[in-house]
Amino acid sequence: MMFSNSVDCRVKLPRMRSVRHGYWLCTAVFLWALIFPVISAAESLTLSLQEVELREVMQMLSRQGRTNILVADGVDGEVSINLYDVELEQAIYSIVDAAGFAVEKRGNNYFIIPREDAGKYNAGGMTQLRTYKIQYSSTNEMETIVRNHLSSYGKITKLNERKMLVVEDTPEFLDRIDQLLKELDREPRQILIEAKILQVTLQDNESYGLDWSKLFTSDGGEGRFGTRGLSGSSTNGFYFELLTPNIEVLLDTLKTRGRLRTLSTPKLLTIEDKEASAVVGDRIGFKVTTTTNQVTTESIEFLESGVILKVTPSVNEHGQVLLKIAPEVSTGTVSDDGIPSKNTTQVMTNMLVPDGQTVFIGGLMKQSIDESREGVPILGDIPAIGLLFSNRAKNIVNTETVVLITPKIVGQQFHDVDSEIQSTRDTEGVLKHTANGMKLRLDTLLDGKSRVVTPTEPMNPPEPPVVAPSAATNGAERIFSMGEH
Repeated sequence: MMFSNSVDCRVKLPRMRSVRHGYWLCTAVFLWALIFPVISAAESLTLSLQEVELREVMQMLSRQGRTNILVADGVDGEVSINLYDVELEQAIYSIVDAAGFAVEKRGNNYFIIPREDAGKYNAGGMTQLRTYKIQYSSTNEMETIVRNHLSSYGKITKLNERKMLVVEDTPEFLDRIDQLLKELDREPRQILIEAKILQVTLQDNESYGLDWSKLFTSDGGEGRFGTRGLSGSSTNGFYFELLTPNIEVLLDTLKTRGRLRTLSTPKLLTIEDKEASAVVGDRIGFKVTTTTNQVTTESIEFLESGVILKVTPSVNEHGQVLLKIAPEVSTGTVSDDGIPSKNTTQVMTNMLVPDGQTVFIGGLMKQSIDESREGVPILGDIPAIGLLFSNRAKNIVNTETVVLITPKIVGQQFHDVDSEIQSTRDTEGVLKHTANGMKLRLDTLLDGKSRVVTPTEPMNPPEPPVVAPSAATNGAERIFSMGEH
């Protein structure tokens, strides 16, 4: 009997567990065989199945399609599915998949097997096996991510000690996992953090710290200034992103006047998204008593205080460094009862900084008491009567901690050398021009008189006015003379 291009084979059976179920199925198969004795692989067919045993459906398709379909042990269950105008092979795959099993085709034979056994006995089957070495990321994190991208056939095994993942899945899904792991498990970039931790001694009229905002403009192109609102003053706690090296001149001036002390100059090499820290201070030990199940144990823990700098860098696609900075100035004590206490001033901020640029952080205030003793030589050292010839004094000393941080991406290469050289030359010209402009502005602030400054605006490349070194130094010397007159 010849068939048309489409064969409609509809089988709707009630769900029965009795002999009547088998009777109706045999009757349906018999009637179907009379009407449609053979279904060729090229013919399209339409099926409507409702709660029919999978094995019986496969036997029916095998007979009518003259196709070898072998069902493995353990493959049982019912299936309900509607298919329209599909070929025989597609119908087999769709019905088996809907029932939760897998199909393996070997030659002209179709094997219906449990899904977990797919690919085990056939090297060219639907699933493949690949191993992945996790080099830089956490094996647990990568396992969780890969597991969420597996197909219904996929399986994953984790080898913690060897940092490997064994993944079994279809080739299409394995290719996706290949690309995913290449993006996630990449070599992290290293960042060199160069820091300077400085301490400035403040004078009586500088109780809120040095007013850095008067020394730098917020819109003149020499830098970006902003506050970080600690209590007590609008200038107490801020950051400043340096675009010029003028701060070095100011700090050198403070150092020559005995008001600047370098606490530490750490250089920390870390990888992106990993915290680097430097501690300049004390570690005070104290006892901790723990009682568990009526068993008491004692241990020693340490309280860190002083100047603590924590930096976490990351690099974006444009080569800029995102810094998570948390400088801290603290004083720690342990009471006679062994109770630790800590007085802390801390700033936490996130900043996006170009590679090699310097970040300036100030406003970390600290107050301490300096005890001194003066007396007449020899007489002041005599026990008992020495107090009559000596004097003890307590002075309150206010200091401000200043932190300069310069991140540098290790191994960063410049692809356009000529452009980089020209950019460096332009920057040098701008820096000289800015230093001269800052000197004139500071002179105006210090003597309280308005001055008309007509800066030279040369064409590219800039040719700023030449300032003698002595004049620049003298201008910087007067910056901090405001509190001494």
